[in-house]
Amino acid sequence: MIQLGREDMIEGLRELVRELHRQGESGGVRIVGGAAMLLRYYGERRVTPDIDAKIHPPGPALRIAGEIGRRRGWDDDWLNSKAATFIPIACDVGWEPLYDDEDVSVWVISAEALLAMKIRASRPARDDADIAILLALTGTATTDEAEALYERFYPGELPKEAAYVLLDDIFAIGLPEPPPAPPRPDLAPRSR
Repeated sequence: MIQLGREDMIEGLRELVRELHRQGESGGVRIVGGAAMLLRYYGERRVTPDIDAKIHPPGPALRIAGEIGRRRGWDDDWLNSKAATFIPIACDVGWEPLYDDEDVSVWVISAEALLAMKIRASRPARDDADIAILLALTGTATTDEAEALYERFYPGELPKEAAYVLLDDIFAIGLPEPPPAPPRPDLAPRSR
């Protein structure tokens, strides 16, 4: 499985925007997960295997992304919508535009909503570093505060037991200093 760094993702998304325009297609990509961390919140996060996103309409963007992946030697699903069903729908998740014109847009989820999603997943040794960074970035200082934030995005649902264990471990160690935000990615298409 190919691992994508921040620059890989920026180049792939820029090429996607260019190709959507070139082919006369419109579309929106709303990024979550590790890709959101790398692109907007923690540029020092090393790599991620893919870009998880909500894609609308999915057909043209995913077809073009598959072509880009093959040209670059990446997995066909380097851009995918596998995590779209986990995006909270109970409230506004605070999408932030990274690129937006009349036809194509690329957005990233807010740090608060991303934290809720990471708490929901709570995979030890996979999500713990991201959760610690997001706790620091959002100023969430206790397990109770993390639970309240979670319930704002997933009302009527409590985090699973593994999330409480993970949060307690993170708070016992102490939160890291909030990292500086990475530079805003330039996704404007460039001519070849």
